[in-house]
Amino acid sequence: MLALFKIRNVLSGAGDVHRLALVRILDPVSAGRFSRGSGYIRVRKRPNGRDMRIVSIGAVIGQVHVITSGERQWIVNHRIDLSTFNEIY
Repeated sequence: MLALFKIRNVLSGAGDVHRLALVRILDPVSAGRFSRGSGYIRVRKRPNGRDMRIVSIGAVIGQVHVITSGERQWIVNHRIDLSTFNEIY
């Protein structure tokens, strides 16, 4: 998630407000299967560069912690705890 914002339709009599998020879409490596060596899922940037989307905040399930793993790739850390975080950073 890169940004949260809201847009109000001033032309509408009701003054509709849309709460939105700018997100970066990443593609799973190896069809999203866990790596045998590390037990983590890896993701990468889309090769065509079309990785930004504006979506309704309600469509966002949650964020994940990703750790850089080479150029344009990340490991999805699904089991972060404070000691692991401090060890990495």
